[in-house]
Amino acid sequence: MPTAFQKELVTLAHRLADLSDLVASALEEATRSILESDHTLGGRAREQAGAAAALGVACEDQACALLALHAPPEADVKTVVAAVHIAADLTRMGGLAEEVAEAPVPLEVRPALERLGRHAVAAARALRDVLLGRDGTALGAAVAAAGAAEREVRQWVDGRAWPSGAGVAVDLGLLAASYGRFAATAAWAGRQATGFVPAGPQYA
Repeated sequence: MPTAFQKELVTLAHRLADLSDLVASALEEATRSILESDHTLGGRAREQAGAAAALGVACEDQACALLALHAPPEADVKTVVAAVHIAADLTRMGGLAEEVAEAPVPLEVRPALERLGRHAVAAARALRDVLLGRDGTALGAAVAAAGAAEREVRQWVDGRAWPSGAGVAVDLGLLAASYGRFAATAAWAGRQATGFVPAGPQYA
């Protein structure tokens, strides 16, 4: 029978999975906001990013409480510390989604940005599955696809002349980098999850 500590770990895993889903939704809304020039969607993305920040703090607090209340052995301490790192990573991903919601985007590059956003969102949703103990193959594939889409956007930017100044080019480069960091952070959190996720089909 699972101990109280193990049961709380499972609860924490599910909260982190919910956090991953929340940051995925935030980035999805942020991407739609810049593709459709819809400030309402941007506001919704910022609200979701704020909710993600609050949930991230709650997850970190729960992890610290596990250490304080149960005084687990060293192996379990490492497991809880991994959960803290994952919560921090996911909170950063929410912040990146909020940055995306602010960006103006030329019409010509929007198809490439749509692909970049779609793959980055898929990475966060695949991370959710990893945190629930499911197969993580889709996470690596989504991160690789996001990397390829980021390079596509950068190549588009580099292949254009900017007679009115390089400001737009710089902004697009920073935007692509935000998506890239989002996907890369999901990959890093997935690696951390290998030392955290409670094992067993009952958690899926």
